[in-house]
Amino acid sequence: MKYRFQYIDSVPKLPVEVALRGNFTHRILELLLQRPAPERTSDAAREAFDQAQKEFLNDDDFRLLALDPAATEAFWEAAREAVRAYYRIEHPQDADIVELEKWVSARLGDFEIAGFIDRLERVKGRLVVSDYKGSVPKRSEYSTDNFRQLMLYALMCQVQLEQTPHEVRVYYLGGGRDEFPRNKRVVSQEVTPEALDEVRTTARHVFDDLNTATTSGEFATKVQKLCDWCDYQRWCPAHGGDPSVAHAEGTVAVNIRRKAVGLAPIA
Repeated sequence: MKYRFQYIDSVPKLPVEVALRGNFTHRILELLLQRPAPERTSDAAREAFDQAQKEFLNDDDFRLLALDPAATEAFWEAAREAVRAYYRIEHPQDADIVELEKWVSARLGDFEIAGFIDRLERVKGRLVVSDYKGSVPKRSEYSTDNFRQLMLYALMCQVQLEQTPHEVRVYYLGGGRDEFPRNKRVVSQEVTPEALDEVRTTARHVFDDLNTATTSGEFATKVQKLCDWCDYQRWCPAHGGDPSVAHAEGTVAVNIRRKAVGLAPIA
């Protein structure tokens, strides 16, 4: 059902603070790590923060958060803590970066999958697909969804770059001023032919189901705990909502906020 709201009905939605904070942290690390290794100093990290902050202050999505001064400072401080967490697990001068924010894509049947890899790197000469997460560290067995996403990226690398990564890796940068050890903050999984076959097969099944739903107009719903964080919950039939009014009501809600922060309305 979320697929229909997001990609077919294109229901407008307001930005989510936690997601935007993650984007901000990503941008800081991108600016820092795109420098030559010897130049990735503490001063460079502060400069990266300042540049990213200037960009976000002029970004419509950040303005749409409508944060008060205290919440705005908390937003910046949470990103600082994430960068500090990064420094506790790695010195940026040691990172062997191949590419940052690498766009990759591949066709699976009638569908094309695509996305940005946060960080394509080499670790002891081995190609690794890495992703930053703003959440607190999870045990490896609870990182399944993250690994599945990264295996798709590994599959896209295999198709587009004609190189198969050896490993996928998640860097957990959340948790405040805690002292999670590196082996808790950095979790990895080997890329194997079996893992790539599994994610390829799963993706094809998902795409087949979406194709069928798009043709029939009947999209399945699944009630779960994550529903409480879904932008479209109030219009979902599983929660008593009416999908037919989603686009109109979403547009009104977004335009009310846009007017409040001095932005032009959307159609």
